[in-house]
Amino acid sequence: MQKRVWILLLLLGFLSCKKAPPAKPIPITPLQTLVNSDTSLTLFHEMLIDANDVGLLKDTTASLLLPTNAVLEQAGYTPAVIDSTSAYILDQMLRYDYVLSPTINPDSGYTAFPTELGTPLYIEKDSTSGLLLLNASATAVSTPIPVGKASVYYLTSLVPTAADSLPTLLQSDSTLTFFAAAMAITNLYDSTLLTGSYTILAPVNSAFINAGYDSLGAIDSANINTLIALVQGQIIKGFYLTNSFPIPGPVFDVLGNAVTVGQNNGVLQYSASGNSVPVNWLSGNLISGSNIVVHRTDGLLSP
Repeated sequence: MQKRVWILLLLLGFLSCKKAPPAKPIPITPLQTLVNSDTSLTLFHEMLIDANDVGLLKDTTASLLLPTNAVLEQAGYTPAVIDSTSAYILDQMLRYDYVLSPTINPDSGYTAFPTELGTPLYIEKDSTSGLLLLNASATAVSTPIPVGKASVYYLTSLVPTAADSLPTLLQSDSTLTFFAAAMAITNLYDSTLLTGSYTILAPVNSAFINAGYDSLGAIDSANINTLIALVQGQIIKGFYLTNSFPIPGPVFDVLGNAVTVGQNNGVLQYSASGNSVPVNWLSGNLISGSNIVVHRTDGLLSP
């Protein structure tokens, strides 16, 4: 009996000393190899890590728009700025540059391409430069590099981040605080803008102040019917990026009032029947959700 116990103990000792099989190495995808080896992508790599988005480099059929260090630096992104930017914002940027299509071949005019963010990216090919034009605001090379199953397009300028809804976009923009308040009070987003396509000519804060709304309190206390009509005058039916506005138009607001479109020294201008001077385009091509583009303007349209 004692001999059997010793044999059992020796057998257990042998089994406990047996080495576990080595862990299987985690395969490195072709996209990971590219990002790890391309010294022009070190800032992009840092963004991926800070946003916890390394999973976007999986080997799958998709098109990635990659910003080089030069592109990110031109937009003000240094290592310190990237580290101080929230992971949420970095994630939004990266997923908007991840197109859920094996290649990017836009039809004539703009084609809406679905992205990992869920908000479409509008792309056309510039007939003059041959580059891809993204939301009329950024550019990328038109010839992709195949990397595994994916296609890589290097950006030549940074794509402005999109928002998943108009309220999200307005609430994050300190230049549109007054317009955001007017939109919230009138509830026009939920009542009007959830279906169809729209272009918002959003007056910046100074435009409201110049029109007599000198504080957010003045907007809160304004006659609701007056405020609704005012906001409706800034909402254009149809989806217009800066280079797709018809000149001289007209385009029409949601009440059917005509808005003419012009240019002065290359800057877009808009006029309604009640405007003594045109309203100037300031900046924009900001995509929100699947159906709205926002442009900042320096004045209010007055039908």
